[in-house]
Amino acid sequence: MRPLLLTALLLTPLLSLPRAAAADLTCGGAVSGRTVRGDVQVRSGSTCTLTGVRVDGNVKVPRGATLILNRSQVDGNVETDDGFRSVTVTGSVVDGNIEAERGGNVRVENTRVNGNIELERNTGTLRVARATVQGNLKCEDNTRTPGGGQNRVQGDREGQCRAL
Repeated sequence: MRPLLLTALLLTPLLSLPRAAAADLTCGGAVSGRTVRGDVQVRSGSTCTLTGVRVDGNVKVPRGATLILNRSQVDGNVETDDGFRSVTVTGSVVDGNIEAERGGNVRVENTRVNGNIELERNTGTLRVARATVQGNLKCEDNTRTPGGGQNRVQGDREGQCRAL
């Protein structure tokens, strides 16, 4: 009994130590059929293709990077930094928002977004088609008028996306 009590007393302080960070993934290629228990950070200047992937956190797209998200689920947001090259989200579910600002091309098709889609100050081709958006669909100050249609939007359709 004493060794068990001594072991318990020695191990109890270890329970209060901070846990290791979530298993984040830095992506610069193709990833398929797995779960990421954290965030996905696309490597700057590279293309990250996620197919059949579940992300328990956010997906972050930095300057010069491309994201292709296909038949996947993101429990957080898809977020971009200024100067991203391209974001494509098809046949997927995003539980948070898709926020693409001051970058290039954006395509969202056959996707459910449980938050908002916000496309602002982008210079490339923008397309939102057959998307289900629980929040708002907002497009402002983009160089090109976004195309697409057949979207179901629970919130407001704003700015350049008013007709989508």
